[in-house]
Amino acid sequence: MDDLIPKELLVKFGIDESMAVVVVISLIVISLFILIVVVASSMRVKFYKDKLTNVNIDNQDKLNQILALQKSLDTYQQKNKTLEEKLMAFEDTKERLAKTKEELNSLDISYKELKSLQDTTARKLDNLKNMYEELVREHNSLIERLEKLQEDNSKLQINNTRLLRKLEQK
Repeated sequence: MDDLIPKELLVKFGIDESMAVVVVISLIVISLFILIVVVASSMRVKFYKDKLTNVNIDNQDKLNQILALQKSLDTYQQKNKTLEEKLMAFEDTKERLAKTKEELNSLDISYKELKSLQDTTARKLDNLKNMYEELVREHNSLIERLEKLQEDNSKLQINNTRLLRKLEQK
């Protein structure tokens, strides 16, 4: 201790050597405490920076999923439009078939030929009605799915906005 602090300086301030040692140790402890606070703060900054990066990556993944779902929805809507056009074509075909039946009845073609044609047409009509009902059910389920996806998208946007506000406030 004699080498670190000259005795004349200690005498001048009226401090004995043990008091000087206590002061030096206190300064070292305070310096170490400040160093620990600085290191802890830098670790927290790094943690929040990593967390923000992870949130950004998650948001990008969710955006990609939303875009993929939107593309899928567009595809289903296009298929639905095509099926509606086919349904319209079916209705036209159905009308033509009714006219053909009337003409056949007016010409009084043989009963067996008419009966056979009628049975075949009835089966096709039932199949097409079943197909139409199935398409209507699928269409309704797709509408429900679209609504659910829109709700989820809205919730995600609200959550993202909340998170961005919290981040901006910090």
